[in-house]
Amino acid sequence: MSQTGFDRLAACQDAMIRALDGGTAAAVEAAAEALRAAVEALRAEAPAPHADHRPRLAALAAQASAAQARVNFLTDGIARRIDRIAEARGHARPGTYRAGAR
Repeated sequence: MSQTGFDRLAACQDAMIRALDGGTAAAVEAAAEALRAAVEALRAEAPAPHADHRPRLAALAAQASAAQARVNFLTDGIARRIDRIAEARGHARPGTYRAGAR
């Protein structure tokens, strides 16, 4: 696993986070494609993990977690909007939890 591969992956994850934070759908799709290509390129190198890579892998995992948090936030916001629209049309989705349900 080369440092260049890690650098490319980190740059792609940064681009994904920027796209999720304020980009368009096209920006998110482009960032996702670049991220996929970076992961595949790193995978193709396929040498055994080395202890020297642990700090960099931990940083990359933190970036991935940050991106996932943004995806979760955006998904939740979209679900709430859909629920409000459905409710306004008289098609409210039943709640996930009910008081006293067993």
